[in-house]
Amino acid sequence: MKFILSLFFLLSVAVSTNAQAGCEILVRLEHYTYDTLWFGTTYGKRVVPDFFALKQADGSFLLKSEKPLEQGMYAIIYKRAANAALQSFQVWIVEGERKFSLITNYAAPYDSPTIIGSPENDQLYRYLRQFQLADAALDEAIARWRYIQDETTWQQRVKAEEDFRKFQDDFIAGAKAGLTTHLVGQILLPLPPATAKPSVGWEQASEARWAYQRAHFFDKMSLATLDFLRHPQWLDRTDFFWLGLPPPHPDSTKAAIESVFKQLEPYADGYNYYQKYVINSLAKMSQFRLDEVYVYFVKNYLSTGRATWAEPNDVKMAVSNANTMERLFEGKQAPPATLMDRNNNPVSLKDIKSKLTLIIFYMPDCGHCKIELPIIAKLYEKYKDKGMQVVPICLKNGEDTKQCWEYLDTQDFPKEWLFLADPERKANLVPVFGVKGFPRIFMLDENRNILYKRSGESTEWQLDALFGRFLK
Repeated sequence: MKFILSLFFLLSVAVSTNAQAGCEILVRLEHYTYDTLWFGTTYGKRVVPDFFALKQADGSFLLKSEKPLEQGMYAIIYKRAANAALQSFQVWIVEGERKFSLITNYAAPYDSPTIIGSPENDQLYRYLRQFQLADAALDEAIARWRYIQDETTWQQRVKAEEDFRKFQDDFIAGAKAGLTTHLVGQILLPLPPATAKPSVGWEQASEARWAYQRAHFFDKMSLATLDFLRHPQWLDRTDFFWLGLPPPHPDSTKAAIESVFKQLEPYADGYNYYQKYVINSLAKMSQFRLDEVYVYFVKNYLSTGRATWAEPNDVKMAVSNANTMERLFEGKQAPPATLMDRNNNPVSLKDIKSKLTLIIFYMPDCGHCKIELPIIAKLYEKYKDKGMQVVPICLKNGEDTKQCWEYLDTQDFPKEWLFLADPERKANLVPVFGVKGFPRIFMLDENRNILYKRSGESTEWQLDALFGRFLK
């Protein structure tokens, strides 16, 4: 109560003074133990601190600056620990609301804040709180469509897009006009108008919908401005344009990214930042053939000098990554490798005969692997009679290889699985198969051609959809 009363005192002082050029924000972050808080801006996915405050005796922070600050979007920046990376959440600086107080949980700042003296920030946090739920539902529907691609998942996607747009429209209709409603108006999800034309199949409807959204997605946003790097919503929405909206085909993704680059060209900082950000992001992706998109941009931008931000070492590393990825494109044969089973007998991958071979590179101490392997074991019972073989390959080596077999002794995996390892690193698996994270899976057809690959954990429904696609 003492803290709340001090906030009201602060605000009463603010009412009696003229509008300040800077800002004065009293902040309490629940469960925040670090002793420093910063105020600054965002620069794409990075944060740029401007000034800081130390924790006061009552646990609050007074972020105060007399330096002139333009009205707009800023960031409250924090650390979870002294050696941790900077993280942030958003805040408006608005004329007439330059002195206000904020109480929130730093781990979930938008969920249940108490904001006194800034109705605009109260509206912003209300939107972001509701956005998290609406966006999660939309992402789930789009993910299911991208994996399954049938009429049912397409209709679910359309419904999710309509629900998301309704959430945005309802928010604007129920909020007071200001910076938040203006921001939401800029990032409205475009939906094609209702048509009286005869119905067409869902595939044609999907193509037409993407064509409309591609043409109108940036109607309310001019990417070649400082707002692109200062507004996190702009950057996230631009990501969604090439990651979420297009059909899951590399040519569609390439064209979407190229169109973003073209819009950013007049804004050199934004263009260079986003080009580097996209290429580096693609380097970590493989599903939906995004590795092919990465290779395309390495060959057409880094290798040709069009990526002016890239240092020679950046280019060298990217070209090496692209060469590895290109050897592992879907449709190409998996690399040959001879490994060892538990009894130290050699097993060649080329000798494995099955309609679908699932290779899983894992570590026995990898948390994600411990989640995914039991899921695969469960689904295996559903698909084993359709011609599926599972080959878990442990990447421990030397004396540590025994950890692979000790881990398997604690599990109840199917006896038909072929458990392998490379104790002496003779197969050179990490660079040959591009293993940069765990689990790393490859799905091969009966001729050892790559059907699908992915790094990182998959959900049960995603794996079920993939197995069902390849084992019809």
